[in-house]
Amino acid sequence: MSVAAGDEEQDAVLSDVEEDDPVSINIQSPAPEDVSIGKVRELLAELDRERKEREAAEKAKSELQVSFNRLKALAHDAIRKRDESSKQRDEALREKEEALKSVERVSSELTEAAKGKDEMLKQLEEMTRSKDSSRSEIETAASMLVSGIEKISGKVSNFKNFMAGGLPRSQKYTGLPAVAYGVIKRTNEIVEELLRQIELTTKSRNETRELMEQRNYEIAIEVSQLEATISGLREEVSRKSLEIEKLEKSIGENDEKLGEWQEKQMALENEELGLRNLISEQDEKLRSMETKMSVQRSLLIEQLNYVTKVHREISNVVKVVDASKYSELSESMFMAKETDAEENIKASLAGMESIYELSQFVVEKTRELIEERNREVRSRNEMVSQLVKEKEQIGSLLRSALSRRTSADLSSKTNELFKVAENGLKAAGIDYKFSNHLGEGKVNKETISVDAEEDEVYALAGALENIIKQSQVEIIELKHSLDDLRAESNALKQQVETQKEELNHWRQRVDELEEKERVANANVEALMLDIAAAEEEITRWKVAAQQEADAGKAVEEDYSRQVK
Repeated sequence: MSVAAGDEEQDAVLSDVEEDDPVSINIQSPAPEDVSIGKVRELLAELDRERKEREAAEKAKSELQVSFNRLKALAHDAIRKRDESSKQRDEALREKEEALKSVERVSSELTEAAKGKDEMLKQLEEMTRSKDSSRSEIETAASMLVSGIEKISGKVSNFKNFMAGGLPRSQKYTGLPAVAYGVIKRTNEIVEELLRQIELTTKSRNETRELMEQRNYEIAIEVSQLEATISGLREEVSRKSLEIEKLEKSIGENDEKLGEWQEKQMALENEELGLRNLISEQDEKLRSMETKMSVQRSLLIEQLNYVTKVHREISNVVKVVDASKYSELSESMFMAKETDAEENIKASLAGMESIYELSQFVVEKTRELIEERNREVRSRNEMVSQLVKEKEQIGSLLRSALSRRTSADLSSKTNELFKVAENGLKAAGIDYKFSNHLGEGKVNKETISVDAEEDEVYALAGALENIIKQSQVEIIELKHSLDDLRAESNALKQQVETQKEELNHWRQRVDELEEKERVANANVEALMLDIAAAEEEITRWKVAAQQEADAGKAVEEDYSRQVK
């Protein structure tokens, strides 16, 4: 407001100067014996030259005012371009949110893998498809990063050729991390070159400012000398007793000093032209910095959208793992703003902290599920070992029963064998009773022959053999299911590690973008300060030009009074 008020006052002063009517000089014709007609004509021509010089000074002041108005118009254009870049950044954020939704769907599919074998097979196929799409997205992102940094390098090629030799490479990274490393390295080089150019510009501006101040000091000294000379002229005019020769000599001295003043005026015009060139250079640098700021803000908004989508997907994972924990969570509101970069950075940090906490919770729940699966596997292993032992025990019992068959009573041996078989089957978890066989043996004990008893024993042995075969089949199926569970556990572990690495990568990218945003904001603030300083310099030059015009007018009036 103060600068605008000062501009209005200066405009008013200039308009007052421009609206002033030319001073009419009444020259009294001296006596023929004092001054000749040729001398009078020379004085009139001198007055006309002084009037033309004053008009030239007023014209220079008006041109300076026009250049100042152009500078203000350029500043308004820069603000408008900044608003447009903010709108473009919002559009990039919306695109980023759509990409994060696809990433969240993939993570939700991974969490549903623990529901069963059939669902796990379907999810594995979906993971394969999502992996292919992720690979294509990574390739697309790599190509976008390379093309983007090449465009940025082309824009700053007038300072330095960054495109020679391609992107920087690192032996530590491959694939997308290698491309990201090259882009970050090239961006750092571009920022360092821009900072160096800004420092050179600041240095040249300070030197120009010092030269301007020195020149103003010299002009002030010369003006004081002119005032001293004018006072001397006043004393000479007051002494009317001097001769005409002394008056002519003083007029010659005034002509020389006026010529020097004209030369100084030309020098001031040249310095003003240099200032205009400097201001145009500063405007070009400001536009380049605004372009860079728009790119960085769009990246920050895109990153914030990705953070929001990752937070939403991890919330869905928490919903699948623990519904009670999901009910306690609040929906993420990390929305990007159009112009407030600091609020966007804070929202991104808050989103990353929330994602980190949710990922820790998901990791804990996944670890608990894996431990539960491991316990189930151990229990099945114990069951398999127990079944194997029972198989061996039944086989040994059967062999001992058959070996004692010839040395003991057949009926008592059959009863004992039935009891042993029942105990073995009961220990194996099979509730089977041979009471029917025992009842028939008691009733028909005397009528059953030895061959029938032997057939019954062989039939029992065949039944036990079938039971043992079924147990072996169950043991084999349990081993297969154990291998499947181990594979599922390993896949879940690998998926958890992959999610951890992705979260760490996004967190590092957030830190890098925050640092770039901070540096860009500092550069923009420095440029705005430079523009304000340039406006102050222009104001000082306008005041100095006004003062010089007033001084010239006063000299002309004094001279006209002396001539009279």
